[in-house]
Order: sequence, then C-alpha cells, then structure tokens
Amino acid sequence: MKRIIAIGLFGLLMVGCTPKATEALPTLIPTPQPVSPATETPVPTVAPTEDLSSRATLPPSWTPSEAPTDIPIPATETPLPQITAIPTLVACGPFDVDRTKSAATFTVGQPAQVYWTPVQGAVRYRIGVLNAFNQEIFMDYAVDATYTFKPDLFEAGTRYAWRVYPEDSLGRQMCLAVTGDMSPG
Repeated sequence: MKRIIAIGLFGLLMVGCTPKATEALPTLIPTPQPVSPATETPVPTVAPTEDLSSRATLPPSWTPSEAPTDIPIPATETPLPQITAIPTLVACGPFDVDRTKSAATFTVGQPAQVYWTPVQGAVRYRIGVLNAFNQEIFMDYAVDATYTFKPDLFEAGTRYAWRVYPEDSLGRQMCLAVTGDMSPG
C-alpha cells in the first residue's frame, strides 16, 4: 500500500512540473522587440530676467596683447624680508674644528671642552649642541676659539654633536658653521 501511495505522489509531482504545451519557455537570450520611432520634443526657451543692454562691453577694436614689461611694479605696503646670503670671506678659509685639541669622546659628569680655529674679524662665536635627532638642545656664545660645556649637559649612552660659527659686530654670521662629534666614553 505504501508503494502505491509513493507512485501516486511521484506521478502528481511529474504532472505538476511538466510545462503546458501552450506556455512559452523562458530563454536567456532576449528576443528583439520593435522600437518605436523617436518623436521631436520642443526645447523650451527661457527669456532673460535682466536687461543685458546695460552691461559694459569691450570696444570692437580691442585685441588681446602681451602686457608691457617696462611698467614699474608698485611697492607693497609691507616690505618683503631681505634674504642675505652668507658671504664667503677670505678669513673663513682656515675656519674649522681644531681636531688636535678637541676630543671626540668625553667623560659624563666632567666638563667637555672643544676648540676651533679663530676667524679674523669675528667678535664672538655662536656655539650649540645637537642631539641624535639633529635638534639643538643648547646654545651659547664664546669670545675665544674654545668653549667648555658644563658636566650636567650630557647623558650617558647618547651621542651628541656641536656646531659653531663666527659672528661680526652686528651679529651676522660670517662663515658656514663647522661641526664636531661628541660621545661619552
């Protein structure tokens, strides 16, 4: 009996899934449909809202040309900063770190002394200490061609550099800065 019921159900399923002869089967490729002809649609015109005849226009004889180059440019209200180049003086030729006197290593907790060759005409020397990131962490002035750093300026295990340049009586840099290495030993 169970077998008869199973065959009957199978038959009903088959009948329900079978397409009718009058139905069209779906396809993946669409069939071309006739295209309706295009119709002309009029474009609306917009009337101007203002009277354009009152606008100023260029005269008909105007033609573009290059701007004349001999017209002086007027000065601005705020003057631009003057950039002064560092001159290379004859006196700067021998300016350098005195490596025979300056030690590259020093003892932490002890004063560290550095030396450089003097520059003729220099009134003072600007000296600075740089950390490992090339940032100036100390700055001072010296009158002679030597400087003694205080012992508490340096930390153990850190490398440093120092740089110095001469200045004239007006505080202007006379020569390019020279740099020496310093590391605790």
